[in-house]
Amino acid sequence: MKYFLSIISSFLLCLYSVCGWCGQSEDIAWTSHYTKIPPVVDGKMDKAWETATSVTVMAREAIGGDNSIPVILRALHTEDTLYVMAQWHDTTKSDMRDPFIWNAEKKDYDRPSKPDDQFALEFPMTGGFDIHMLTIVHEYTADVWHWKAGRGNPVGWVDDKRHIISQKPTQGGVEYSMGGHGNVYIARIMDEGTSSYSLKPKPTVFEGNVVDSFEQRQPTGSLADVQGKGKHEGKNWTLEMSRKFNTGHSDDAVIDPTKENVCAIAVLDDELYWEHSVSSIITLRFIGNKID
Repeated sequence: MKYFLSIISSFLLCLYSVCGWCGQSEDIAWTSHYTKIPPVVDGKMDKAWETATSVTVMAREAIGGDNSIPVILRALHTEDTLYVMAQWHDTTKSDMRDPFIWNAEKKDYDRPSKPDDQFALEFPMTGGFDIHMLTIVHEYTADVWHWKAGRGNPVGWVDDKRHIISQKPTQGGVEYSMGGHGNVYIARIMDEGTSSYSLKPKPTVFEGNVVDSFEQRQPTGSLADVQGKGKHEGKNWTLEMSRKFNTGHSDDAVIDPTKENVCAIAVLDDELYWEHSVSSIITLRFIGNKID
């Protein structure tokens, strides 16, 4: 497996060297407007969003930069909270992750890999923030709001985690050999607390042909910082997320509404890990109320 990862990493390094992962080069400006009445985080376009300005951001495949996905972003804020809306085209609603599938021949359940739809919004915490995770140039830690359609979404919560990218071994990091040019260690660490879902035991009797393998619960600690709800209608997802500017938790980025805040987004359409699509760096600016 390590040999395989070395081959893949060597290919990715060559690709990165040639086209820089083919990301957008233009500056992307995203504006948040102040609102006295915050939107309800339910995945619906309510009246509060009428004052928001939209910007379309292209998310391109992380490997190769092809097959771009247009994502429409909007943002609103109150005195202490940021509200985000993202809309993107997706013809297949995937709202179960690795469900139990009934095998009639075995009279038992299998659990094959099946991704759910996902979206991520990432803010830098330390280091030289970059959209590229396999990099021997930058080291950084980022705060990630990771929405998952088949896990936290049913109860309106978003995974709050950190991505740590380092050229040195780091706790929880997976090592990737960059074809003799060095190593990259990537850690994906959930924040402190209890997540909004847990894995269910496999059913011992027939409960249906397809059974959800996760059950939802109330999150605690820093994992209860980001609310989020997505709705799939027709061929599109509409997702709303919200979080305090400053949660008071050391494992979260502080969003300063008096300054420009850089960030990036990622979309996973029935995909896992490296098969995601990512934007270029986005600059989020705040307008309105006392923070102008």
